[in-house]
Amino acid sequence: MTNYFKKIPTILALGLISSSAFADDFFLGKPASSEEVDENCEQTEQGCEGKWAGSVEFGYVAVSGDNESDSLNGRFTLGYEVGRWRHAGALATQSSSTEDSNGVKTEARKFTAQAKSDYKFSKYAYAFGIADYDDTKDSGFDYQASLALGAGYRFIEDESHTLDGELGFGTRESKIEATSETNSEGIVRLAGLYKWKINKNAEFEQKLSSEIGDDNTVSKSYSGLSANIMESLALKVSYSVKHQSDVPVGNEKTESVTSFTVVYSF
Repeated sequence: MTNYFKKIPTILALGLISSSAFADDFFLGKPASSEEVDENCEQTEQGCEGKWAGSVEFGYVAVSGDNESDSLNGRFTLGYEVGRWRHAGALATQSSSTEDSNGVKTEARKFTAQAKSDYKFSKYAYAFGIADYDDTKDSGFDYQASLALGAGYRFIEDESHTLDGELGFGTRESKIEATSETNSEGIVRLAGLYKWKINKNAEFEQKLSSEIGDDNTVSKSYSGLSANIMESLALKVSYSVKHQSDVPVGNEKTESVTSFTVVYSF
């Protein structure tokens, strides 16, 4: 698993650099046409109104027996598109508790937040700004927060598939739990997002990102498969992994979470 994450920065960088289409369209491509911009507008008497979209996820598991455990996870996303602008935000939380036969209870929790804005220069090329926040109990860090600006390109777009790649630069701040020391460093951010609409009721999503710093490289992977059971209601299984090249002594470099959730989209 560790070797896999070490390859992520190289794979994403080669994909961005080697694509002549990316260079031609991003630097020389025509701006987004009025027809393309209007796709994200609903014309009213007041002019162009953007499009909103969002989702709420919820999952819960309880186990009883020699050891009792329960886990709860939730996620909220909200997006807004208008003209050349595309905005997205997400909040997620995970909590779990385990009690053994001796009554010893162990608790874990995780909270993450992300906000991102894109500005489209052409049909496929865009600039972006992104902010990330991660607060995971007993991870060795009180929190980790990052901010990056950069450029992205949509390599594939058809009825079933989309593939985006991004390259950016920014900064990350990490507060160490044991010492309350705060470390700041510059980062290079590489990211990719792939979506596959399998059919009208099923969709697969894969996200990869890597924030490369002198002191620590943070790589993340998210895989999600959802299937509609009603028009706005779906069942979803997801698997996420986070790997860090350097963590405080006594903490694991890799953490992973498998989730089963019900998703309501609006």
